[in-house]
Amino acid sequence: MSAEHSGELSRHETELRAWMSKWYDHAFAIGFIRPPFILDDATASRLEGYFNVGLTPAEGVNAIFGVVH
Repeated sequence: MSAEHSGELSRHETELRAWMSKWYDHAFAIGFIRPPFILDDATASRLEGYFNVGLTPAEGVNAIFGVVH
């Protein structure tokens, strides 16, 4: 039985969740978000993309909240 059908998370999902938790902690620590923070689908997709290309959680915070020049 695959992880998908057993209710278990895949390795990718487990690592993504850990990465997003670190992302949240960093964004909170530097004042970009406050609880309760609701993550919308579009932002979640962007964050997964940043995770997939290897950005650190801190780099992901800068990509989401940073000033675009």
